[in-house]
Amino acid sequence: MIGVEPVEEIRSFASFHIGVKHMKNVKLKTLKFPNHTDSHLDSPLIEKNGLVELNPKFTNPEFLTNWIFETNLYGEAVSIDHFVITFPTRTELENYAASFRPFGAKTVEGPDLFPLNFCAENINVPSDLWLHLMTLLMPAGGLVVLDAPHAAGDQTDRFQQERGLEAVHHVAIRVENVQNAAKIWQNKNFKPLSERPLDSGSLTQWFLQNPAGQIIELIERLPGNNATFDCKNIAGLRLSEIPG
Repeated sequence: MIGVEPVEEIRSFASFHIGVKHMKNVKLKTLKFPNHTDSHLDSPLIEKNGLVELNPKFTNPEFLTNWIFETNLYGEAVSIDHFVITFPTRTELENYAASFRPFGAKTVEGPDLFPLNFCAENINVPSDLWLHLMTLLMPAGGLVVLDAPHAAGDQTDRFQQERGLEAVHHVAIRVENVQNAAKIWQNKNFKPLSERPLDSGSLTQWFLQNPAGQIIELIERLPGNNATFDCKNIAGLRLSEIPG
């Protein structure tokens, strides 16, 4: 399991899930980086050779439900909107999610097959890019995205095999203006994976990638939107990962 500390067996995930299948309108808090420099020291995210990995000491419910979702990445003080933890199976994903129940985390997306069962319209995303997805909203207002392969050999499964279970597919950084923030990250040798940001009106998103293969998502959201994606954006985001 992803290198995190083992969690107790949950009697039944159904009691935790309580019928939540898709995103709910839970208002996210505005994150502000505090006037001190040590908030990055205890973080679930660490850098190794240009890649972000999970720090197993800080991926347990006790820590994540108290973390302020602010840290330093690639020399930049950032507010984390969400980051992704990958599991071998959906069952392990759901068991991990259930361990957050006593700590005030809320389910805001999934668990379900993404993007098929999240978007009513026909989303043109090849099956290789499908995955099981669930998102938890932490008390501080940050989001933890959980995913798992939907089939052996799909993109998520290959990512696990290549990078290991502590690898992080992407980290989303919340910004006030995606275009302006992109200039900062381009100066850090992150290159946009698409010509322009994807803008649904209430959610603007852009994937950028460094030479080591790490994806940083820049995300700008209007108040009241707590989703990690928009159905108008998701095809463009996922397809931007495929080399042209």
